[in-house]
Amino acid sequence: MLNFFYLLILATIFSCTGGSSKMLLPEKVSPDIYDILLENEDVKILKVSFPPGVGDNMHDHYPFSFYVLDGGKLQVTLPDGKVNEMEAGDGFSGHNEKGVRHKVKNVGEEAVNIILVEHKNLESEKLLEVQKSLAPENVSPEIYRVLFENDKIKAVQATFPAGKSDLMHEHGAYAAYIIKGGEVQMINPDRSFVERNFPDGATAYSSNVQRHQVKNIGDSDIMVFMVEYK
Repeated sequence: MLNFFYLLILATIFSCTGGSSKMLLPEKVSPDIYDILLENEDVKILKVSFPPGVGDNMHDHYPFSFYVLDGGKLQVTLPDGKVNEMEAGDGFSGHNEKGVRHKVKNVGEEAVNIILVEHKNLESEKLLEVQKSLAPENVSPEIYRVLFENDKIKAVQATFPAGKSDLMHEHGAYAAYIIKGGEVQMINPDRSFVERNFPDGATAYSSNVQRHQVKNIGDSDIMVFMVEYK
């Protein structure tokens, strides 16, 4: 069965906001469902929480990437009244380049939680030069898994087992959500380092190229969803 977000991407081909002059921001029309975790002029990271039987109001999105934390059965309604029901599985992710106005209802029996990374200036995003040979998925493929990629962005899931480290690598500008947090050591190219504790649900954004190495110095796995601008 097609995932509901995948159908949203397909629906963009057939339906759009048309002549609407004003966006219906989800956090404005449904503030009980959409929680802004981080926002600046470039990105907006939201946590979307649908309790069983609860739906939002008709709304729009900037181009967005998503990661399903806790999946379930969802009903999507488009402005023309067309309704689709489908399953969104745990860990499913994707990207929608064009917004499509819609509303969503959780018609399942379990809560559905989703992370959205909205790209507010994707067309004007300043591209940064990153050495492909130092891309994290190339130097440490056992830790970094590319979820999807196009000519503008790359979404990655990073999983650091307890006590494990990646190799020195580079990131372009990125937005990140910590799915499972923990204590890490951030090692710079000159081998200096800082130790940081990232709680579950923390967010981060960087507009610069970064070269570093990361080690999980805690006793449990750390998992991160990251969208990197190419």
